[in-house]
Order: sequence, then C-alpha cells, then structure tokens
Amino acid sequence: MLVLITKYPRAFAMAVVFHVIAAGAFVVNFQLDHKPVNVKKDVDVVQATMVDESEVQAELEKLKALEAKKRKSETDRVKKLERDADKARKKRLKEQKRLKELEKKRKKEQAKKKKLEKERKKAEKKRKEEDRKRKIAEKKRKKAEKAAKVAEQKRLKEVEQQRIAEDNRRKEEKRQKQAEVERKRAEEIERKAKEKALAAIEAQQRIDDERERQRQIDEENKRLESAKSKKEGKVINRYIGFIKKQVENNWRKPVTVKSTMSCDVFVRMMPTGDVLQVEARKCTGDDIFKRSVEDAVRAAAPLPLPPNKSLFTHFREITFKFKPKK
Repeated sequence: MLVLITKYPRAFAMAVVFHVIAAGAFVVNFQLDHKPVNVKKDVDVVQATMVDESEVQAELEKLKALEAKKRKSETDRVKKLERDADKARKKRLKEQKRLKELEKKRKKEQAKKKKLEKERKKAEKKRKEEDRKRKIAEKKRKKAEKAAKVAEQKRLKEVEQQRIAEDNRRKEEKRQKQAEVERKRAEEIERKAKEKALAAIEAQQRIDDERERQRQIDEENKRLESAKSKKEGKVINRYIGFIKKQVENNWRKPVTVKSTMSCDVFVRMMPTGDVLQVEARKCTGDDIFKRSVEDAVRAAAPLPLPPNKSLFTHFREITFKFKPKK
C-alpha cells in the first residue's frame, strides 16, 4: 500500500478527499434526519426511533455499498494505471533498446564510413603515386622514343643511301642483261623466222594432207549416214505405224463420228512408252471425236518403241494423222 501511495500520490490524495466529502455528507444527512420532534406518546417515540434507525441502517448500507463500489473502482483504476504504467515502461524500455540499436547501427555505419574514407584516401594516395610513377615512366618513354626516332631516322637515311646504291647497281645489271637479252632475242627471231618458213611449208603440206584425209572421211561418213538414215527411217516409220495401229485398236468410235473426220495427234512420251501428254490438233470433227482420239492414245499406253534406245529421240515427241476406219 505504501508503495502505491508513494508511486501515485496524486491519486491517493484525490481518494482521501473523496472519502472526506462522503463522510461529511453522511453526517449532514444524519443530522437532518434527527431533527427534534414533539413526543406526545411513548409508543410513538419508540416507533419513530425504530424507523429512524432502520433508515439510517439502510443509508449506511447504501453508503457502505457505494464506498465498496468506489473502492473497487479506485482499485481497478489504480490497477489500470499500474498496467498502463507497466506498458509505458515496457514501451519505453523497448524504445530505449531500439534507440540503443539505432545508435549502435549509426556508430557501426559511422565506423564503416570512416573505414571506407580511410580506404578511399589510401586508394587516392596510391592512385596519385601511380600517376606520379606513370608520368615519370611516360616522360622516360617519350625521351626513349625521341632517341629511338632520331636513331631510326639515321638508320633510314643510311638504308636509303644503300637502296639508291643498290638500285643503281641493279639498273646497271638490268641494262647489261637487257642488252644480252636483246642480242639473244635478235638471234632467236632470226632462227625462228627460218624455222617458221620451214614449218609453214611443212604445215601447208600437213593441211593439204589433212584436208584430203578429211574429205575422204566426210564422204565415207555421208555414205554411212545416208545408209543409216534410210535404215532408221524405215524403223521409225514402221514403229509409228505400230503406234497408230495400237491407238486405232483402242479407239471407241462415237456414234456421231463420220469417216471424213481426222486429227493430227501430238504425243509426248517416256522411254518406257508411257504417255506424258496427248493433244488432238487440227481436228475436222467435233469435240466428242477429239476426246475419243485422246482417250484412245491414253488407253493404248505403253506405246510400242524400237528396241534401239538411241532412236527414242525420234519418239520423244511425235505427231501422226488419225482417221476413222471406213
């Protein structure tokens, strides 16, 4: 209790004042209830006293209850204040801890910044030292380059003089060689002229002989080609006749066809005799007749071809006349 009084003196003073006021009100109320009355009969006095005591007792009970309620309320309020104070203390401790951590973090960051600054200054110092060394090295390099340039110019001058001397020597050698070449060329020209004249005579003789030999070969080839053409022509005509016969055998005569109708039949085929393309051209009949002829060619495939494959060039594309049988 003493701890609470010392911890919350103001609250305790207010509680005391409240109790004093309550006691004063009770006394005043009590005095007002006990005003002097005229007693007429003993019985009435006894009854009045009993009534007053019961009322006083009831009032006391009310005051006690009110006091108990107030004490409880005050106790609850004090407990709430204690809880709030404890929360505030914990919050304050937590805040103090947070502030300490922030301070620790700030000091750590500050130390880190100092370290980085120190490293930066160290790096800057190192860079400046390297720049100084680089400038010294650059100065030495330029000096060396200048000396090397002077030496190179001197060497190039000497090389140029040597080159000029070498060029003069080579020109002289070339002039001598050229004179020798010209001499030999003149001799070679004279020799070749003689050989050319002799070769021309021999070449003319060979040309005459070759012409005569070629004339004889050409005459023989013409004779053989003529014989071969006649023989191949007979074979070609015979097999074209076979093709026409096979087409006629596969032709289905439409009822509208007349014996005066005809078509020039164009056929493109493969070495196997299979038909790649067929077209009835210059037909004197109607479209029905034209289609019947084309269908007959397709139905006749594969078309007959000579066994000599070299003759297929004559059959790759052929055209023959188709007329209905009478």
